[in-house]
Amino acid sequence: MRNSSASYLIACFLALASMVAQPAAAAVTDWTDVMGGRVRLIAAGGDNGAYDAGLEFELEPGWHIYWRFPGESGVPTEADFQASTNLAAATLLFPAPERFYDGYSTAIVYHDQVVLPVRLEAEDKTRPVTLSADVRFGICREICVPAQAELSLILSPETAADEEMRAKLDAASKALPKPQNDAAPRIASITGPGAGKMLRISVELADGSTPFDLFAEGAPGSYIEVPRLVEASGKSAVFELSTDGLLPNGDKAPLLLVLTHGDAAVEYRTEIPLSAGN
Repeated sequence: MRNSSASYLIACFLALASMVAQPAAAAVTDWTDVMGGRVRLIAAGGDNGAYDAGLEFELEPGWHIYWRFPGESGVPTEADFQASTNLAAATLLFPAPERFYDGYSTAIVYHDQVVLPVRLEAEDKTRPVTLSADVRFGICREICVPAQAELSLILSPETAADEEMRAKLDAASKALPKPQNDAAPRIASITGPGAGKMLRISVELADGSTPFDLFAEGAPGSYIEVPRLVEASGKSAVFELSTDGLLPNGDKAPLLLVLTHGDAAVEYRTEIPLSAGN
């Protein structure tokens, strides 16, 4: 009887120890503080091995971080998920950014607060995912500081959705640029490159009073300027963009355009023909 009781207690202890040794699933990590702000990893539950997560940045007044292409200066925001376990795929997504001119150059940035969604999928849908993110970004005000955060979160099929985090991620998803269609706002036409390797990009707007802007991104390794507004009248506008710095693929260069119009944002992918001199 005594041996049986001892065996039972040992079994209970080992079971308890095994549970304690496993990190608990949670909806958020702790904040990692950096100069000018802080960052954390958030999540909102999953469905059949697919999870919604995100990198949440809170920035102090006057500070900003950068889009995936920073513009004419700055450090892009990036995340490496290679240290994760049971992860088949992870994609970092970027809501519509804003233009920022510091008196010397124009950058593409986020101010105040932003959530960058992470769409991910488990290799084994029945097992938890350990999402580990090595986040690297530049954060700037009068000075720019390279920053890094290592964040890790366990996502389990049994974890209930966190409603507060779900609201944050839903809002971030709504701010993602959508593929454009025939309705405004939209990229109406692209002409060129003409003299000076310049593209003229015409856009159509839903109205003539809501603020709008245009951003451009080339193939990885491209270094291009931010499109410059040259004409605006009612529901139409024209931007110019130099093809200098666009990396070609053969005789063409991939180009992504993001048009913002108030809370709406659309994206348009194309290829720009380049002459031998470009």
